Amino acid sequence: MEKLSAYIAKFLGLKVPEGYGEFMDIYGKKLASDPVNEKSWMGGLGAADFVVGTTLAFRSKVPAFGKDGLVIGYAGMKTIIVNKMYQEIDEYLVLDTADGSLLKIDSLGVAVKVAETFDDWITPELLRATLREKHASHLTVLVFDDLAKAEEARRKLLGLQWEGFVDLEDCVVVVKERDGKVRYQQQHNPARKGTVAVSITGLIVGSIFFSPLAGAAIGALIGMMSASLADIGIDEQFIKDFSRKFSPGSSALFTLVRKAESERVREAFSGFGGKVLVNSVSKEREAMLQKILDEAKEGAA
Repeated sequence: MEKLSAYIAKFLGLKVPEGYGEFMDIYGKKLASDPVNEKSWMGGLGAADFVVGTTLAFRSKVPAFGKDGLVIGYAGMKTIIVNKMYQEIDEYLVLDTADGSLLKIDSLGVAVKVAETFDDWITPELLRATLREKHASHLTVLVFDDLAKAEEARRKLLGLQWEGFVDLEDCVVVVKERDGKVRYQQQHNPARKGTVAVSITGLIVGSIFFSPLAGAAIGALIGMMSASLADIGIDEQFIKDFSRKFSPGSSALFTLVRKAESERVREAFSGFGGKVLVNSVSKEREAMLQKILDEAKEGAA
């Protein structure tokens, strides 16, 4: 059976970027055939026939559309001003097969870069989709350029849980010391010596911070983690990409939350600082959380 990446390449005469090609071969059949009018499984991405047909349409109707462009999905509507009147037009997700970057291009051909590579963009999207399918709880990862900040955030969350405003399934603090050594503390399902925790956050944390180690014992550990990650639906490439986001001298808080009182969370974390690396619900939820963390900074500015 022909792979979807080969099908796209054959009809369009383009070399499909490796990351996107691998993604389509694994997940392409789950995507919407018409993401403009129906919800896509992930991030507005379209099935192979949509990619081929829409790319050909752009080539024939949009003069500014480059020969290396590959339309891979629908990004929604945007508002522009034409003759002093507001007008809504469609935006599409396009891969530049020459340099691998991901763009948003409107129906007039105006382009804006979204990510340096498809892999950079798809990593959090893939996490959200797989987690939503398999888990009711919401995963959030906060990263801080400070060794103690994640622990402070954890204490705040535990306080909210004790008061009944947060239902916390799991909570892991990870600290990456300046010498590169890693330590972590988990609220539930603590790891036994020589293994990693069995919860989803424990598996992610273990994979991120222990996979660079060498040796037969570590090799066996990584094999066990890979199998567990496959069981819960988290792509191994996500783990590899995720690990690059952490640097020595930083800390991170991984949480699995069943439910939370949003106003009390806002009060507790307003201006707290840090970066929302990913939230399994949506980009909009990520943006909302980031705004809460940044509020005091904006006010001071």
